[in-house]
Amino acid sequence: MELRIIHNPSIVYEYLKNKPRFNYVYQFSNLTIREWEKVICFGLFDHSELKEIAMLSTNCEIPVLLAASFENLQYNIELLKKIKIYLPAQFYTHIDREVLEEVFSQNHISEFEEYVNMGLDQYHELDNNHENIAVRLGFNDLTDIKDLISVSYPGAWLDDELVKLNENFGIYDDGKLISFAGIHAYSEEFEVAAVAHVTTHPDYRKRGYGEKVVKALTNSLKNKIKFIGLNVKVDNLPAIKCYKKLGFKKYGKFVACVVDNISENASVKE
Repeated sequence: MELRIIHNPSIVYEYLKNKPRFNYVYQFSNLTIREWEKVICFGLFDHSELKEIAMLSTNCEIPVLLAASFENLQYNIELLKKIKIYLPAQFYTHIDREVLEEVFSQNHISEFEEYVNMGLDQYHELDNNHENIAVRLGFNDLTDIKDLISVSYPGAWLDDELVKLNENFGIYDDGKLISFAGIHAYSEEFEVAAVAHVTTHPDYRKRGYGEKVVKALTNSLKNKIKFIGLNVKVDNLPAIKCYKKLGFKKYGKFVACVVDNISENASVKE
């Protein structure tokens, strides 16, 4: 098996196109021109056949390694062992738990959390005429969005450029934003979007506001996007119940954590 850097996104598309897209929403989004220039894509090849990929996104405060496999763990382990020396001193990752433990067991790893990917498979819950008090938000509402997130979802990685796409919905109470849902990945070209930053102010929870903002967002996205996904902590049962009610179905699992990387010297073939 040979490690190569993949410069042509079409090679990655051919590798991914028949896989369950809800497991690879972020990878597909990274194939767009806007994102690809900020990505280093590692590929494990058997001669000319691509067997596994891992994407390192460099446009966040801390680099993000998308390395969860959902399929062949042996290829995934081999690839991660080969690229470990090229990874940053610290990075955030989506990865399989078994691979994390085998490849990075000697590294300092933050307490990891397990997530499940969910995808919108059924639209009937969205196609109703029930009144929804959620309103569309845009870049002019960025201050309100950040003020809410700082209180109810500290540490969330809000992408200002994605906010400008106006695929954000919120609920106000007396002029104060109290609930919000936005996106974390978006590509009309590859028909994917990831619902993200779903949050409600602590003083307003358990009133169904989260369901309303997600329903408004997905109703908007479904007109442009075929594969609407999200990821949620496996132990967040109320959120999972809410998403299932809206038509989302569970797909693959992964763990997320920060890794302080310890590596050795080696070489890579371009």
